[in-house]
Amino acid sequence: MALFSRRSKAPAPAIPAEPAVDLAAPDSARETRIFEIGSDFLKRARGHKASLLSAKFYSDALMEWSMKDHEFKVQMFRFVDAFPMLKTPEAILDHLEDYLSQPGVSVPGPIAAAMTAGKLLKGPAAGTISKQITSMASKFIAGTDAASALPALAKLWQEGIGFSVDLLGETCVSDDEADMYARKYLDLVENLPGTVAGWKPNARLETDHLGAIPRTNVSIKVSALSARCDPIDPEGALNDLMKRMLPILETARDRGVFVNFDMEHHALKDFTIELFQRCVEKVDFQAGLAMQAYLQSGPRDAQRLCEWAVRRGKLVTVRLVKGAYWDAETIKAEMHGWPCPVWPQKYLSDRCYEQMADVLLDACPVGEAQRGRGDVATGGAKPVGVKLALGSHNVRSIAAVLTSLERRGLPRNAIELQMLHGMADALKHAAAEMDLRVREYVPVGEMIPGMAYLVRRLLENTSNESWLKAGFLDNADAGSLLRAPTPP
Repeated sequence: MALFSRRSKAPAPAIPAEPAVDLAAPDSARETRIFEIGSDFLKRARGHKASLLSAKFYSDALMEWSMKDHEFKVQMFRFVDAFPMLKTPEAILDHLEDYLSQPGVSVPGPIAAAMTAGKLLKGPAAGTISKQITSMASKFIAGTDAASALPALAKLWQEGIGFSVDLLGETCVSDDEADMYARKYLDLVENLPGTVAGWKPNARLETDHLGAIPRTNVSIKVSALSARCDPIDPEGALNDLMKRMLPILETARDRGVFVNFDMEHHALKDFTIELFQRCVEKVDFQAGLAMQAYLQSGPRDAQRLCEWAVRRGKLVTVRLVKGAYWDAETIKAEMHGWPCPVWPQKYLSDRCYEQMADVLLDACPVGEAQRGRGDVATGGAKPVGVKLALGSHNVRSIAAVLTSLERRGLPRNAIELQMLHGMADALKHAAAEMDLRVREYVPVGEMIPGMAYLVRRLLENTSNESWLKAGFLDNADAGSLLRAPTPP
């Protein structure tokens, strides 16, 4: 994977045309309130600390070892990435030994013991290793399909947490593969609503400040639905996608399903926004779009989307995330000598996240209880504008947005928190205690298409810049965890 072969030379220069993140001195009153909210959130979450990570020894130990030893992490994650293609015990053990015998790699005792045992008993040793990787994957991937994931979805609902189901797989390479994914999405939006309709009512999960919201929420990756996602031929690509998207969206409209468009690599960013807008203008479904704060174009993109929604009389949701492809975007820009589309340092992405959240909150329509404040017009009987969903495990970022929400006189149910399946359970339970609406992003799929997703999640868990690592494994103090984003 290119992720593990990043060159050490200086990153390409930032794109000069994009607006800079606001670097003004922090507002002391705002920072005080952020600290108050964040401290309460953090205290509650640390009370649930035992549930942050699974109790399974090997998966937890693997992440702990990876945090301590970068060389081990690189080689182990390379092995995890290759694992689905290894069909025999010999292949599994040979590849594991090849990866972990590289210079500079220190092998932890339990893994070394498994490798030694494998020289005598390849079958049992390989079986043990396979079980641990499968167990690790099951932490982040709820099932092989929607049916097998239903128990996990039902358990979430019982715990007061909603869901957004994502079918793993991206960048399809043939029309047959695209058609297969389209059939799977169509089956999902046709059949899942009938199942979840029988679950116990939950007002927090089923309403926001404007009224009812769907129980069933599905996330779609554009590149899984066409082998022609080519920005060089946008019209041809859009036409190919629309023929598969429209039946899914029309069914979602009829069945009351919320559909979110995931954002992928930067090369598809403008293309995905254009596709989203065309679909929303053509089909009146409950729609959402992910936007990435690690992109330097983020504030401008958010502003344009808000202006479009008001101009067209549409109400959409934005899932605001930091972004999951930073390494790949940086490496690609370096390889080609292009300006890099992502912020070069994490604190700039964190600042941009808060700035984009403010842009999106300014476009949030008001409910009956907030009428007369003079914010975004409701367009008569039908609200228009943008609702915000926070895709974050960073308590500082969440507390900053909750503070901005208060300053605008909006209730807490005007936004929702979205967190990843298998990560930050302590934060989810703490947020629910604070009467915040929480939704899990729940991937389902087979091992091979899910492996890239799994490796991204493992990298997030073990990164030295991970907020979860700092907050729950390093036990950093609240002052450092909740301070305004600043240079390291």
